[in-house]
Amino acid sequence: MKNKIVFILILAFLVVVSLHYGGLIKKNILFINDFIIGKLYDFKEFVGEKISEHFNQAEQIATLKEKNKELERNAILAITLSNELNRLLEDKNSTQYFPNISLARAMSYVQMNDYKKVWLDSIMHIPSGISGIIYKGYTAGIAVNKDGRTMAILQGDEQCSFSVYIGKDKFPGIIQGQNDKIMVKFIPKYAKIKVGDEILTSGLDNIFFAGIPVGVIDEVIDEEMYLNAKVKPYIEVNIPVYLYLVEHL
Repeated sequence: MKNKIVFILILAFLVVVSLHYGGLIKKNILFINDFIIGKLYDFKEFVGEKISEHFNQAEQIATLKEKNKELERNAILAITLSNELNRLLEDKNSTQYFPNISLARAMSYVQMNDYKKVWLDSIMHIPSGISGIIYKGYTAGIAVNKDGRTMAILQGDEQCSFSVYIGKDKFPGIIQGQNDKIMVKFIPKYAKIKVGDEILTSGLDNIFFAGIPVGVIDEVIDEEMYLNAKVKPYIEVNIPVYLYLVEHL
């Protein structure tokens, strides 16, 4: 009898508590449930935004890379055009000038033990002759047709040569590789050149446009019939992924 009374009292207590506090307990449970669901949705949105941001960044990076290539191309043309316009001011009989370049990609070494010769994947066909290679607005070497493919010969190789002007008085010379160094050879004895003089392409050999920067004189060597000079190039070419080929007219 006593146990029944205790059970009834406990049951009555639970009924009273349920009637008075059931709504509050339910409210708190729903609040916790809403809080958890809200946090889950916030996390989902956060992850979604980060994923979207990542892909947008990748797309923007790709777009900026393309724009950078175009800006580099325009900068190269601007340099050469500026130089040619200066020449036009000096010589009113100069012919019309239409520079153009095309983008190329380095694919592989021609030989594994020769780091100065590289195969290029180029849309520009070089049926004969030589084309100049430009990288970051500076000379990087020459390109030739070998076995129906485009081969880059980088500066420092003995087979890489092209004509240049030295200093403000434009003394002529020929760039040529020698033991991985860059030299200017066959400079006239009368040429008053000195360390620090800038070297630019002359454009007279139809390999480069006139006015592409090569580097500066690092040392003058007095030979028997000519002057030679060691060159400190503006860039050290270590097989760039992309570079530009000079298109012939």
